[in-house]
Amino acid sequence: MNLSAQEYLAKLLAKENLSVQHGNYSTASFDVMNRVLRLPLWEDKGKDVYDLLVGHEVGHALYTPADGWHDSEKKIGKIPRAYLNIVEDIRIERMIQETYPGIVRRFKNGYKRLFDDNLFGTDDRDINKAGLMDRLNVSSKGRGYVPVEFSDEESPLVKEAMEVKTWDDVLKVCQKLFDWVNENEEEEEKPEGSDATFPSNEMAGDDDAQAEKPEGSTPPEDDEEMDEEGEGEGSESDSESKEKETEEKKSDKHSPWTEENFRKNEKDLLETKEDKYDKETKQSTYSAGISDENLEKIVFTYKEAAAKRIEWCEENQRDIEYSAYGNPAVTADWEKSKPGLNSTANLLAKDFERKKAAFEYSRALTAKTGKLDPLKLHAYKTSEDIFLTTTQLAQAKSHGIMMFVDYSGSMCDIIEDVTNQAITIAMFCRKVHIPFEVYSFTTAGWHGRDLQDEIVVKGNEIDDLTKIKVVEMFSSKMNNKTFEEASKEAFGISKAHSYRRDSTYYIAGGQLHTIDAMGSTPLIQTTILAAKLTKAFQRKHAIQKTNIMILTDGYPDTVGINDDEHADVKTHRNNKMINFNGKIISGESARELYTNCLIRLKEITGAKMFGFHLAVDASSFGQGYWDVKEKQHIEFKDVMKKWRKEGHLVWKKQKGYDDYFIIKVGQKHVDDEFEPQKTETIRDIRNEFKKFNKNKKHTKQLVAKITDAVAA
Repeated sequence: MNLSAQEYLAKLLAKENLSVQHGNYSTASFDVMNRVLRLPLWEDKGKDVYDLLVGHEVGHALYTPADGWHDSEKKIGKIPRAYLNIVEDIRIERMIQETYPGIVRRFKNGYKRLFDDNLFGTDDRDINKAGLMDRLNVSSKGRGYVPVEFSDEESPLVKEAMEVKTWDDVLKVCQKLFDWVNENEEEEEKPEGSDATFPSNEMAGDDDAQAEKPEGSTPPEDDEEMDEEGEGEGSESDSESKEKETEEKKSDKHSPWTEENFRKNEKDLLETKEDKYDKETKQSTYSAGISDENLEKIVFTYKEAAAKRIEWCEENQRDIEYSAYGNPAVTADWEKSKPGLNSTANLLAKDFERKKAAFEYSRALTAKTGKLDPLKLHAYKTSEDIFLTTTQLAQAKSHGIMMFVDYSGSMCDIIEDVTNQAITIAMFCRKVHIPFEVYSFTTAGWHGRDLQDEIVVKGNEIDDLTKIKVVEMFSSKMNNKTFEEASKEAFGISKAHSYRRDSTYYIAGGQLHTIDAMGSTPLIQTTILAAKLTKAFQRKHAIQKTNIMILTDGYPDTVGINDDEHADVKTHRNNKMINFNGKIISGESARELYTNCLIRLKEITGAKMFGFHLAVDASSFGQGYWDVKEKQHIEFKDVMKKWRKEGHLVWKKQKGYDDYFIIKVGQKHVDDEFEPQKTETIRDIRNEFKKFNKNKKHTKQLVAKITDAVAA
């Protein structure tokens, strides 16, 4: 169900910018002062039912005073709350349908579905043997779908109830209906097959209308039943007396059973499922996701991040040479590593251009220009092909790449390789003029809350947003100088976070601004943000084909949901539902939620989803992504063996990704010169040369697979 569409519908019907909030609510409610309409998470019974429920609640929000809502506890004279509910529903539904004639069909079809599902209990009893209020309730909602009969005496009251215009009219008609029932109906028909006795009239609230009943007697419904059941003999226990008293309340003439059944069965409209831990039927914990305002506050542009780094350097003049931003060793290492990254980017670019050209020529069309070809005129007697022709190449689609790099603490041992991979892809995009944006994502921890001190989490929004930061690393809009600076900064930051000690220098991770600090892995929140960033990116560059690349170790954080003080429905321990751009995605774990987030992100953006996992050893790669249930253990061993041999693998259609690359880190760049470590014998040199060529071959194979996927 598209929740955004229903929220817009509610606002349009209300003719004001109501705040519409879905949540774990047992029933709808309206905050008159703050103009907040709270709607439960109803089961998907079709658009007609949903529009009916939304239209009904908006009708209450527009026309019903606080005292008139179903959940109001205010007593209004002797009029039962059920009377007010039924007549007020008639009034607000008629008014909303008169205002918006297009919704009449939705109401009719919606109530038809509810009657078919027996939410009013009309399948179990003959409605025409019921009291006036039950028949009025069914007649007003069914609109002829369930045939209802009224006597000549009842018809004027029914007509008056169907035409109420104001809340005062509702009160007056309800009083008339209450008095008429007192005077003309002795008792309500009991359910068929029930052992309930006739109720007393003590609950009616009208002393003058109470019927006399012999003390201690319990009249049967008829003589035949009395003989069969043998009732009327013996004394009743306290428990039996309480059961009969409860049954009497249900059958009281001033408690319409259709209204009671609907209120009782209303919970069946809620979306629920069994909790696998305690086998109890509950609802998944719901979150409204992340507001647009907070999404904007999570993101830091490169300009904002660079300003914070400069500010930090100015405040820490003594430590600047030991930081990632000013360490001379970082500059030297960057100058040494850059040619290798650039060479791989060149390979990607050449391969991409070749495949792009192949696409254009494979779909080329040859057309005649209508002009004579002088070189073919000599054959005019034997051939009709004497005109000049032109070749029209197929127009290749415009590409764009959005990349998100995991900067969580668990990435420390591979962050250098991951960052180099991101820089390489950025270089490739610049060479082939593909628009791109690259972001890092993580949490800043408690010490970094000042980064997002303006974030305010409201209602049932995703919690802990104040710790999340998504920082722009580099993009296609940068000029050459800025891109060089941004790439060098990213390179240096990765050195500061790396656990690898194979370099000749070491930078402490603390020698960085909080904007570059590592935290945990907010993949789910980042995916929601990616939808907003990607849609803006596509509009800006008129992108036809978008590729979203996520470089991570694959473990999303557990999502916290802000406490909703108005929630009153039991929820699962682990199951969560999140409103992701108007559609609910759900999962029993953070990994399942993330998978469904990727699927939803693809639906929203139309992008192709890439996952890159850079692994140190076979024990860690792709964890959580290989479906062990569908593969035998021996096959998984073969997969690991192949990965060790080739240095990379590509999985198709795994856990929300279209292509999932598992790359073995530590591979040399293709432009690295052959420098044998052992030169004692010719055999040593030959073996190292074979290994060197093997690495080059594997890198080229990986490049080919990446460009195949991007250019496809």
